[in-house]
Amino acid sequence: MRESDVDGLRSLGLTDEQVLSVVGITCLFNFMNRLADGLGVDIEAERQRSMDGWVTGPARELDWLWVFKGQRV
Repeated sequence: MRESDVDGLRSLGLTDEQVLSVVGITCLFNFMNRLADGLGVDIEAERQRSMDGWVTGPARELDWLWVFKGQRV
C-alpha cells in the first residue's frame, strides 16, 4: 500500500482508525493463512461455522467494513 491507497480509503469516508483496522485484519488474515498452509492445518468445521456466523452477523453491521470502491459489497 502507498499513501495514495490510504487517501483513497479516506475519500470513501473511512477514519484513520478504520483504515488501521482494515490493514490489521488483512495482515492477520494473510499471516494465519500462510501459517496454516505451511503447517498443513485444516480448519475445523465448528471454527469455520463460527467465522461464517461473524461475517454474516455482527460484521454486517459495520458498514465501513463492506465498502469497496464506493460500493457496499
